[in-house]
Amino acid sequence: MGTCNDLDLLLIRHGITEWNVQKRYLGHTDIGLVERELPKLDPLKIELQKQSYNTIFTSDLRRCKQTLNYLSLRTQFNEDARLREMSFGDWEGKTYEDLKNNLEYQRWLNDWEQYSTPNGESWSEFTSRLDSFLDDLIQWVKTDKINTKQKPIVVMTHGGVIRYFLWKFKAVSSFWELNIKEGQAFRLTVSWEGDDWVCNSLLEVPLQEKERL
Repeated sequence: MGTCNDLDLLLIRHGITEWNVQKRYLGHTDIGLVERELPKLDPLKIELQKQSYNTIFTSDLRRCKQTLNYLSLRTQFNEDARLREMSFGDWEGKTYEDLKNNLEYQRWLNDWEQYSTPNGESWSEFTSRLDSFLDDLIQWVKTDKINTKQKPIVVMTHGGVIRYFLWKFKAVSSFWELNIKEGQAFRLTVSWEGDDWVCNSLLEVPLQEKERL
């Protein structure tokens, strides 16, 4: 992924959509937030407005941009389609109950790194575009000598994307270790030491539990 000395990211998952409420697979389908659920973002909004940020990157999907607008961070954001959730193809909008008797679905659940959803993205396609985003981000930080320690970089995105970033930077031991809730945010600080990334800290924002080292 290239090298830079330090990287401080604020990773935020978008707010709640109707499909989240209904537990439907939601990847590239572009639906908005549920207005009645917006006040659940208020504790995060209050906390984030106390800080300043280098820049903001966001998935180009509506639910992410609406979350940013509600948080009112007063920093211009940059849309990047590479920050989208995995595409679930023909299974977009479906629930577990809809699919549980589908043999192709069972095969995907048992080996999701090897099988892709019908007309959706494979694991390798999903991770390749996220690695491309990280490569460009790190190169920008390195080239422009951006100091992210006092002013982190905000990434507004989706649950699967955050899981992957935390796993990629070794903040967690597996992709499924943390359950990333809608409207949840994590501040991730990593350093490049030798030939690998070292996670210095992972904090939930607002602070909910002890720092993970």
